[in-house]
Formats: sequence, C-alpha cells, structure tokens
Amino acid sequence: MLSEIHKKAFRSECDVLSLAVLGSLLKLAENPTDQKELSKLVQSADTIMGNARFIQDKKLEQNATDIVESFVGVNDVREKIEKFGIAFEQFGIFVSNQGACPKGYMLVDRKCVPNNMYVNQNLK
Repeated sequence: MLSEIHKKAFRSECDVLSLAVLGSLLKLAENPTDQKELSKLVQSADTIMGNARFIQDKKLEQNATDIVESFVGVNDVREKIEKFGIAFEQFGIFVSNQGACPKGYMLVDRKCVPNNMYVNQNLK
C-alpha cells in the first residue's frame, strides 16, 4: 500500500499529465493528423493509466485507458471523433476542476477554450 506522500506525488503527476492530455486534444482538434501530438497524447494517457492504478482511482484509470485504446495507431483523429469528444470532455472536466487550462487557453464556463488574446499577442 502506498503512503500518503506517494499518493500525493502520483496524484500531482496525474494533474500535470491531464493538462498535457487536454492540451494535446485541443491541438489535435485544430490539426487532426499531427503524429507528434498523437504520440504525446498517448504517452501522457499511458502514464496517467499507470499512476491511477497506484492510487487506486478506477475512473481516472478507465478514462486514460480509453484514450490509449482510442488513439494508438490512429493516423487521423477524425476517425475517432465520437471518442475524441468524450475524451475531451472527460479530461476537460478533470482539468477544469483543478482550475487550470493549458497555455493559450482559458477557463470559460468550466471548459478550456482558446484564449484569443494569447493567440493575437503571439501573432504580432
């Protein structure tokens, strides 16, 4: 059985990786064939899956497993649009409950949406 310190460490890593998953999903919504982003998505979800087992969070483990199973070997996320939407919602809710969104996005109505001010500043 894990100590509380170890559980907190694994939970903290899951929080950070959930931000990475959400960020990858948002990027893939814009470029559904980005293989580098697909790889990052699967790797982050796979690590969450293992961590969730250690902290015995079955729901998080299942959500991460669904992502891995849905996106391994996919060349274009449009092929998985239904599960993509479910995954986006699951991790979006998880991340928004933490009150954070990936860089370039902001929290609006408990959802991470593109921050147009950030985008406009980077285009100048």
